[in-house]
Amino acid sequence: MKGFLKWVIQLVAALVSILLISGAPVLIAGLQQGELLWKEYIETIQLHATSLMNISELSVAHFVGRGEIREVPIFPQLLENITYSLQILFLALVVAVVFALIGTFITMLLREKARARVKLFFYFLESMPDILIIVLAQLLVVIIFQNTGVLVSKIAVIGDDRIYWLPVLCLMILPMIQLYRLSMLTFEAEERNMYVELAKSLGFGKAFILFMHIFRNAIISVFFQSKKTMWFMLSNLFILELMFNIPGVMLYMYENLSGTLFLVTIISFFLPIFLLYSLGEWYFIHRLKRGGVVG
Repeated sequence: MKGFLKWVIQLVAALVSILLISGAPVLIAGLQQGELLWKEYIETIQLHATSLMNISELSVAHFVGRGEIREVPIFPQLLENITYSLQILFLALVVAVVFALIGTFITMLLREKARARVKLFFYFLESMPDILIIVLAQLLVVIIFQNTGVLVSKIAVIGDDRIYWLPVLCLMILPMIQLYRLSMLTFEAEERNMYVELAKSLGFGKAFILFMHIFRNAIISVFFQSKKTMWFMLSNLFILELMFNIPGVMLYMYENLSGTLFLVTIISFFLPIFLLYSLGEWYFIHRLKRGGVVG
């Protein structure tokens, strides 16, 4: 019960924070004029909160051609954009975690000198800008098509098309390297614990100890560290959607920017991520209470 109450407080605090941030442009505009528009800010917050009560009636101005502008409901279009963005985001996160753990396993099985070289290589890759990765990926697709006539992936979304694997690849590379670095730190810290030496003295192989003992302990730390990686991926998602012309949530907000739409969009996008990590925390905390880790 205590844990559930804490979860509710965290959720309410997050939603209230998003609501308060949605009115920030009013305060910023006032500061630019040399005054604090507290009254206008509070009125804006009240307006945004009221709009949530009539969320089905929200609409945005949409240009339909020949100078005509029409009010279009934000739903179901916004849900489609959010779903597409979340699909790319979660696919990229899953792939990044899987490859980071595989890379960590392989590296941990190497000798110290070889391990140091591999870590140095990945740390070097981490310094690459995300825009450079996207441009190189798109350029590689074009070069392959020019030389073989095979289009391995579209490099931009046109109309109702959907592309997945190339955006997912571009979005997961830097997070994968970050998670790899964090995993290596965690795994190497676990490797120095006494239970590892005990397992070795009992004759267990390195791969067995790595998978059955170190992994079970380290994965908890990796999960909690992945929260920071998720925020990093969200910041890159905006650039990704612009460069691939992806009709996702970031592009939708960019084209239809308003305080109310920002509030509705961020809440709709935030809730699935919050619920996912809340479920993960609940699982790992209960596992710790049951003594599900060794060490």
